[in-house]
Amino acid sequence: MSTAPWPELAALYDTPPELSSCPLYYVHVDERDTSVTLGFETARLPDRPEPQWAHRAYNTLRFFVVFTGVEDLRMTGLAAGHPDGGDHVLIGVSGDGRRQVTVTGPSRSLGFSAAASAVTRTRVYLRGSV
Repeated sequence: MSTAPWPELAALYDTPPELSSCPLYYVHVDERDTSVTLGFETARLPDRPEPQWAHRAYNTLRFFVVFTGVEDLRMTGLAAGHPDGGDHVLIGVSGDGRRQVTVTGPSRSLGFSAAASAVTRTRVYLRGSV
């Protein structure tokens, strides 16, 4: 699944970036709300930036995807990874319409199904060289 189902990104891009090209830098599990939030970043700048970004210097967009109605959560190795740490994120849709999410990487793995997902926040910033 690409990022196309998220209208919040479609409003910024003619063709939103594929998740496979966006490093995962943030994972938050909220067991009370049965949600998982994943944070991604991309150096691919928006085709239609937000007006409040017009007078800022930036070279990176960060966005947060919240998955709700999470079930069958499986986690191993919760070590924080570097944004370019090699995590691989796959999102598919099952026959009953649930999102099937897997994250695999050198220091962690995460898997779950979710009833829905949405981009809840986008922001730009100036990322220095690492």
